[in-house]
Amino acid sequence: MLGRLIVGILKGLVVGGLIGFGLLQLGFAVLPAWLAYIAAAVTGVVIGLIAGKPIWAKDAKIEAGMKAGVGALLGAGLMFAARKWLTMYLPTDLLSQVGVMAKSETIQLGYFPITSLAAIAAVLGGFYDADNTPEPEGEAKEEAKAPPAKAGSQKRIAQPAADELDEDFDDTSADEKKAKK
Repeated sequence: MLGRLIVGILKGLVVGGLIGFGLLQLGFAVLPAWLAYIAAAVTGVVIGLIAGKPIWAKDAKIEAGMKAGVGALLGAGLMFAARKWLTMYLPTDLLSQVGVMAKSETIQLGYFPITSLAAIAAVLGGFYDADNTPEPEGEAKEEAKAPPAKAGSQKRIAQPAADELDEDFDDTSADEKKAKK
């Protein structure tokens, strides 16, 4: 489980970082509120489709779709939390050397698209991958080898003894019963 958690966090860091880098290349060094929540929702959708059981896996379309929908809502909620509580300032020397901003500007961690979206996607990716328990290989192979049971083919294995039959359910009429006695 710990391995799946780490893989999910790494998936989230990559996906969120790439989406944030794309926004940075479009000229958004600081995200306005409306764009931040939209970007967080899109990031939640993308990580929901990729993390855990991905959408291209067998029988995973509905599960991935549900994770994507919930990821959009959780992504927007986590963006609110990031903008409210991730108020640490990023080192401006590194950002000014990269050409993102001027040396005199300051950017908070929750407002910078690469860091905020990467943090949100890492949380969601870690949760989705840790929650995904793979099916054991032995059980999957045994189920594949066993023939499927037919729905209407239930047969009685043993017939009840004659003395176990109830007289109320006997097919003989009352006249025939009297004649036997």
